[in-house]
Amino acid sequence: MRSCGKYISGLICLVFLLILTFPIHVLSEQIVVSVYPSALYVEVNSTFNVNVTVSNVHDLVGWEFKLYYLSAKLNGTSVVEGPFLKQGGNTFFYVVSFTDNYNVTHGMVWLTCTLLGAVPGVNGNGTLATITFRAKEPGSSGLILCDTMLSNSKANPIAHTVVHGIAYILTHDIAIAKVSPSKTVVGQGLTVKIDVMVRNEGNFTETFNVTAYANTTAIGTVIATIANGSFATVTLTWNTIGFAYGNYTIWAYACPVQGETDTNDNTLASNIQVHVGVPGNVWGNPYPPPVYDDVCNMRDVTYIILHFNAKPGSPNWEPNTDVNNDGVCNMRDVSIAILNFNKHE
Repeated sequence: MRSCGKYISGLICLVFLLILTFPIHVLSEQIVVSVYPSALYVEVNSTFNVNVTVSNVHDLVGWEFKLYYLSAKLNGTSVVEGPFLKQGGNTFFYVVSFTDNYNVTHGMVWLTCTLLGAVPGVNGNGTLATITFRAKEPGSSGLILCDTMLSNSKANPIAHTVVHGIAYILTHDIAIAKVSPSKTVVGQGLTVKIDVMVRNEGNFTETFNVTAYANTTAIGTVIATIANGSFATVTLTWNTIGFAYGNYTIWAYACPVQGETDTNDNTLASNIQVHVGVPGNVWGNPYPPPVYDDVCNMRDVTYIILHFNAKPGSPNWEPNTDVNNDGVCNMRDVSIAILNFNKHE
């Protein structure tokens, strides 16, 4: 009796294990109609293919589906029948509808296909159809399967599940975010730093040229490398040798990267002009347009002395008083003003 009890207990355990494993086996053999690949990463203006596939099917003689997509993001361009059903013989493949204008927001692909004649159905896994799209603008679009139908050789529907897809549309996009001259007045023949903040609004790390201009004259170019979604500030130095006295608009241009389509924000001007004047003539109204008298005189010397020993970060730091642009207002700056005393533009 004791050995019999052990046998029965072992049998119960075996049956219990079979019950646990059977649903898992069934789930693994589910018939599935799916978008493949289920997630795609494509670039703006690129074309790409989407397959609609079936897996674990038995005795398939016909299929039909509708696939919806965002027409603002994707443009459907072509469809072809896949090779799966053709394994069973000749087929009738029909495009019921293929339009980007199914409604105000979505396009639709509506396809149907069947084996011709009284032939057995096809078994296994394969591609029912391939659809080609063009990516129009950054963002994403679902690839949504609806009204999917599978039928067997007895004209009965085949139960199945559906797996939708999504297309992520990536882009190359850089922009100039800010242009900041370090001074609003610079002595002719001296230098001023131009900080240019650049932004990567795309999905890829980019390397590109940034050029700064004073009016229409290029004053320097640097190379920037920025990860996607990041900001960076590049600094250029404008040497004003050869530039006439007067006010200059400072602006920057980021050379478009390969594949970039939004170039409207690749150019930006500073909202503050820079005045090229007599070295040491630093006193005046710096805001646009800068207003400075045309002579270096005692007002300028006094203004520099009032900021003596100031550095960036000091409470009384005034960049214009750092005449020679060495990062501190000191006797060298006073000396430049004195050397140009009473000199007019």
